Amino acid sequence: MPLGNASLNTSNDPAQLPERGLEVLKRYASRGETLTYGDLNRELGEPFAPGTFHGGIGRLCEALNQLHETTTGQPFMICALVVRADSGQPGDGFFKLADRLRRLPLIADAETRRVFVRWQCEAAFAAYSQA
Repeated sequence: MPLGNASLNTSNDPAQLPERGLEVLKRYASRGETLTYGDLNRELGEPFAPGTFHGGIGRLCEALNQLHETTTGQPFMICALVVRADSGQPGDGFFKLADRLRRLPLIADAETRRVFVRWQCEAAFAAYSQA
């Protein structure tokens, strides 16, 4: 799944973004925190141009979620930690991914989506909490 696009900052190796992104998410999870899509982009050195990165950052979140599950065997969706600044919830791409993974039907109502996201975040916080 290619992550690059026309707005990709070539100072960052796109092949390394999932690994770097996963480390960022584990760090936030260890502190019991979420982060916005913009925060994730900044944490990674802004590989996607601000204001135009939605498609790229969404593909990145999907790739790092897959990497997380493959490397840890943990079934929660770690990308639930990445949320929209305006709503505090993941974007539509997260819910489409959850549907494709058969974790949450795309037709789920807003409250069911909020509960699902909370469960995913709580699982991440528990897995990476600083004991």
